[in-house]
Amino acid sequence: MKKLDNFYSVAPMMGKTDSFFCYLLNLINQQTIVYTEMMHAETIIRTDILKNYKTLHNINNIAIQIAGSDPARLALAAKKAAETDFYEINLNCGCPSKRVVSGSFGINLLLDPKLVRRCAEEIANKTNKKISVKTRIGVDEHTSENILDNFLFEANNADVKKFIIHARIAIRGKLNTKDNLNIPPLDYERVFKLKKKFKNNIIIINGGFKHTNYNAKIKNKIDGIMIGREAYKNPWIFSSDLKYENIEGRKQIIFSYVSFLKRNFQKCLFNKNALLHIQNLFNGYDGAKNWRKLVAQTIKNKNLNDLLNFIDCDRLKLI
Repeated sequence: MKKLDNFYSVAPMMGKTDSFFCYLLNLINQQTIVYTEMMHAETIIRTDILKNYKTLHNINNIAIQIAGSDPARLALAAKKAAETDFYEINLNCGCPSKRVVSGSFGINLLLDPKLVRRCAEEIANKTNKKISVKTRIGVDEHTSENILDNFLFEANNADVKKFIIHARIAIRGKLNTKDNLNIPPLDYERVFKLKKKFKNNIIIINGGFKHTNYNAKIKNKIDGIMIGREAYKNPWIFSSDLKYENIEGRKQIIFSYVSFLKRNFQKCLFNKNALLHIQNLFNGYDGAKNWRKLVAQTIKNKNLNDLLNFIDCDRLKLI
């Protein structure tokens, strides 16, 4: 199967880019880097939240996103994550949710670059993994270019080479998390300008991207594009071979995924999110409505054989 290069990656999304979605995306394209949903350092340290990732065959293209602001605790969490062999440790410096803001991490860290430097240094001392940082172009009234520039200068001093920049400012308090993904206007030029200034850094742009066919006009200005909501809605965009017409290829992927779930749930607890990931993946085909109903039914009765039989009996067709 022909694969896309790793210019494109999948953004961390709470409740969506869990271990099961990572496995699904890996079936579609083994080169696309997927960033896990945000996990707080304390959760990683105190719980077995990483357990499901240990059951995957290969997580060399999965980066874990860790949140927090205590350098020592972040380092301990990163060490535990490194033992699970994630591709990369990503530090969340961009989440604007009220819970995160009240906890003094996420987007708050954009305004405390010296603390971010210490966090990255501690993580580097505890692991040999690559460290990246995800943030935004500004926060509230702090929109001067110097804010983000100084942030990168400090992080570079901790040998952080990769930055993922959501091309919007964040607005704390007045906007909820969902609105922060839509209302602040996108400013791609700010990120392109940042790349010109920090030529030796890997700069990935995030925000509003919906496919994997962007031309050289954008690709020549940046090192990569991260896709969020569209990646979850339609992960088929990450394979050049799994176009709409290739329904048999898509069915084979979903059959493999459901078979993996069946084996997994025999050993671990049933997880309905794992099925929510695939409820809309046959939209546009004859039989898609019945597929969605069957997924909902399977979430209730936990009989994954019904899904496998539906695919095997060729009940999905091109329109």
